[in-house]
Amino acid sequence: MNFEPLFQLFSKFLSVVFSAFFSVSSLGSPICKEPPEAPDSFTPVIRFAVCSDIHLSGEEEDINEKRFRELFSEVSSYSNTHESYKGFDAVMVCGDMTEWGREKEYKAFREIIDEECPEETQMLVCMGNHEFIEQREGECEDAFVNYKKYVSESPDTHTVINGYHFIGLSYADSDENYGDKTKWLDAEIRKAVADTGDKPVFVFQHPHPTMTVYGSINWSDLSIRTVLSKYPQVVNFSGHSHYNAADPRSIWQGSFTALGTGGLTGLIGNNNYVDGDAGTTIESASFYIVEADAEGNIRIQLYDLHNGTFYSEADYYLTDVADKKAHYYTWNNLKSFDTAPVFADDEITAEINENNETVISFPDAKGYYDAQSYTVTVTKGLKTVYSNTVLSDYVHAVDDGKSVNLGVLESGTYKVNVVPMSPYSKTGCTLSGEITVA
Repeated sequence: MNFEPLFQLFSKFLSVVFSAFFSVSSLGSPICKEPPEAPDSFTPVIRFAVCSDIHLSGEEEDINEKRFRELFSEVSSYSNTHESYKGFDAVMVCGDMTEWGREKEYKAFREIIDEECPEETQMLVCMGNHEFIEQREGECEDAFVNYKKYVSESPDTHTVINGYHFIGLSYADSDENYGDKTKWLDAEIRKAVADTGDKPVFVFQHPHPTMTVYGSINWSDLSIRTVLSKYPQVVNFSGHSHYNAADPRSIWQGSFTALGTGGLTGLIGNNNYVDGDAGTTIESASFYIVEADAEGNIRIQLYDLHNGTFYSEADYYLTDVADKKAHYYTWNNLKSFDTAPVFADDEITAEINENNETVISFPDAKGYYDAQSYTVTVTKGLKTVYSNTVLSDYVHAVDDGKSVNLGVLESGTYKVNVVPMSPYSKTGCTLSGEITVA
C-alpha cells in the first residue's frame, strides 16, 4: 500500500495546526505594521557576532575552519568602518563548534581563537550535541574534559559586557538534556533582570526553544522555552537545525525574542514541518552581527559569509523588547506582508553535465519575501519523469536563479512546470517551458 498520499495529507494538517499555534501565540501584536529601521543616530555601545554549528574537523584544508577564521576578519573590517563605535566586543558560539568532540577538533578551535580573536574580544561558547558524539560511542574521554581544557572551566557562563548580560547554557549530558541546569538558567536570568530591569538580556544555547523560530519543531528543547517564557527581556540565540536564518520565520517575538542562527557549515530547511530536512545544492554560511545602544535598542544584521555581503531582508531593529506591544517580528505581523512569489522572467534552460544528467535552470521567484521552495514537475507526453519540491537558493544573499538536477533523461522533448511557494505557503503562478534532450 502506498502511504505517501496519507503522509502528505497529514503533513498539510500539521502545517495548519502549527500555523494556528503561531498565530494564537502572537495575538495582540501589530498586524501589517512595518518593523522600524535603525535611525541614522543609532550609536552602539556594544557589538558582537553570533554563530553556531561550525563543526570543525581538525583536518587540514577544513572549509569550516576557513569560514570561522573569516568571521573574525569580516567583523573586524565592519567594526573599523564605523566612526561612532569601533568595538568588537564578543563572539557568541551557540554550540557544535566541533564535529565529534575530539581533542584535535578542540585544538583547532583554540588555535583559531588564539590567532584570529582580537585581544579585547571575549569568546562566549556553549556546548552542542556534537561535542558529545565521541563520548556517546565510548571512544574518548569525557566531553567536558576537552571543553574545559580548550574553551572554559565552566560549560555554563554568565558574563557582563558593557552593561549587557550574556548567559550561555550547555547540555548536562550526552543525551541532549539540560536536567536541573534549567534552574540555574532561571536564577541567572533573574539576577540579570534585577540588575538591568527591562534592558535586553542575551541568552544562548544550542537547540531552538520549542515552537518559536524556523526549525524549532524538529530541532528544539521545550524546557528552555519554559524558562525563557517568563522573561520578555530575553533575546535568545540558538542553532542546531542549520535552518536558513534569512527566512523571515527565523526571528520570532512572543513571550520573549528568539533568533535562529543558521550555521557556518551550511544552511538547510524544511518544506512542510514534518517531512524531514531538505538540503541545498550550493555552499552557504551565515552569522549575525549584533549591536546595541545605551537605551537597549538592538540592530541585528545577517551576513552571508559565502558571498561576503549582508542579507538585505534580514536587517532587524528591536526596540522595547520587554514590551509586547512593540513586538513587530511576530508570526502574524510578518505573515501579513507575505505575497505569492512571481518569477522575474519566463526562461527555463537545460544543459547536460559530465554525468549525462539533465540540469534545468530558472530565475528566482520573489514576492515580499523570496520564494522558499519550488515544486518542479517534468513530463514527456503523458508520463511524469520527475516530480519534487526543492528548497530555493535563498540561503544566498544574491539572486542567481535556481538549478535542479533531473537525472539521466532519454532523448526527446519535455514539458517543465515550476510552482513557487513563499515561506508562509502562498503559491505563485506556474512557470512553464519546454526543454529538449539530445
